[in-house]
Order: sequence, then structure tokens, then C-alpha cells
Amino acid sequence: MEGKKIVCLGDSLTYGYPYGPDVSWVYYVNSRCPLKLINAGINGNTMEDLERRYQADVQSHSPNFLVILGGTNDAYRFEISCAETIYHLEQIIRKAQNDKISPVVALPMNSLDEYSTGKIERLRREERELAERYDLPCLDFDKAFTDPEGKVREDFYMDGVHPNIAGYESMGRVALEFFQGLFQR
Repeated sequence: MEGKKIVCLGDSLTYGYPYGPDVSWVYYVNSRCPLKLINAGINGNTMEDLERRYQADVQSHSPNFLVILGGTNDAYRFEISCAETIYHLEQIIRKAQNDKISPVVALPMNSLDEYSTGKIERLRREERELAERYDLPCLDFDKAFTDPEGKVREDFYMDGVHPNIAGYESMGRVALEFFQGLFQR
């Protein structure tokens, strides 16, 4: 686990909106283990934006791993189809594999907003299927927002979409457990 460099490419859920990177799940993991995680989250980004930033925000760091967390903003944009989102995710995966970087598909958590819930659920399912097709590990952040009985932890959301501080800490715990399992294989 020590010495591994991981770029976390994403949107506001990676950045740590509205608090900033020092409250993000990336910071949580960085402060608790010897991995070197780089927060490459930009608020408002779609999966297409993540693909566009690949060279500058991923290749330039020469990481061992790439965590890709996107799709939530795509769900709020009616002009972006699920197929387009998955297309851009697949392009990022292929670029990473060509660069000998191991991709990890991170699934966004469901929102409490009825407007986007159906599309986010579909994207989660299709992102998971894509990860399985490429035999990639999947980091499921929905686990950070459900209690042991499977009920949504509404108290972990700031606005129904973005986590509050407790939500980011919960995401951090899920990510830390994921990485510990990944590197103990």
C-alpha cells in the first residue's frame, strides 16, 4: 500500500463541495494511510469534462491507480444521455489502461432529489456493468449513505445531493476500507 499514487478524478463529490478539498473523502484517506491520493475534483464537471481533463490531471501525475467518480452532474443535464456518460467513462478507462494506470470505477451515491434519482440509479447500474466488463474494482459510495438496515442516511446530506461534513467522513471510511481491501489481495 505504501508509495502507491492514486489520482481521484471527479466532480464536486471528489472536490469536497462546498467545504473544499480539506474536508473531502480524498483528504480523509490521505490523512489515515500511506497512500498518496491526489484530489482532481472540479465542481460541476460531467463525465465528458473528466475525459477532457485526463491528460492534464491524470497523465501528468503518472499514478499507479485512477479513481473515476462522475455521473452525478450528467444526471441533472437532460441533454446528456446515460449512453454518453458511459461512453466517456469507457474512454477514460481505456486511456488509463493504455498508460498502464489501473482504473477504479467509483459509483456515485443516490441523491435525495427526485429529479435525478432514476437517472443516477441507471448510471450506477451501467457504470458497475462497465467495470465488470473490464474486470475493474468498483468503489460504491452509496454504502456511505445507508445505515445497517439499508435506509438512506439523510443526515449525511447537505442539500440532497452533496454530502455534509459527516457525509464526507463516511465516504472517507468507505474509501479507506476499499483501498485496504484492494491492497491486501
